[in-house]
Amino acid sequence: MKTDLIEYIASRTPLTFLQRVVEHIEAAHHAAHQHSETFADPERFRILPQLQHYRSNEALRTAALDAGMEAVAPHTDPKGERFSLVAADNIRFGQICVPFDNKLPRQAKHRRTIAALNEQLEPVNLDLFTGPSRPISDGLGCLVVAVKPHKREPQSVPFAVMVGVPYTNLKGWHLLEPIAEIMAAYHPAEPVTVPDLAWARLKKQIHDSEG
Repeated sequence: MKTDLIEYIASRTPLTFLQRVVEHIEAAHHAAHQHSETFADPERFRILPQLQHYRSNEALRTAALDAGMEAVAPHTDPKGERFSLVAADNIRFGQICVPFDNKLPRQAKHRRTIAALNEQLEPVNLDLFTGPSRPISDGLGCLVVAVKPHKREPQSVPFAVMVGVPYTNLKGWHLLEPIAEIMAAYHPAEPVTVPDLAWARLKKQIHDSEG
């Protein structure tokens, strides 16, 4: 199951995106840390997670645009916030920063919308972009996960940058692996292809193991 999911992502996601998203998210956390250092101790503790979140949102979109992908920042519902969403073929990527000791994604409507694409790994046709877009078939919802360092460690770079395929209830992961593991599936001399049977086999494996 893990191998099939990784190959499915690798076959549809530009390698440039994965390379750039690591670079941009690491730079985003470094910039957030530097900015937070301009605040006194009481405020620094609260402002750092916000800076990490917003800068990582921007980093996700920037990496997608670098790779020629579609990137948007729709409003949450109800309005009040915005979140980043990018598309690689029929895969949708959001982003989240998680603590070192709890890597589960926080509940949020926009994350549940992304995760809904993974329901029993069956097609879910959700309009994740405003306006006309290609219909989603056999889509996958992913999160780029920046794992924060342990609170006693320096906070200038994330502990890890990973790709996660969340459960629809956001209470676990079908897949949570370092981006380096996804990148290892790319073979420039021998392009990765995932035949139709691989997707059918993947759906059956996840249904059997989680249902």
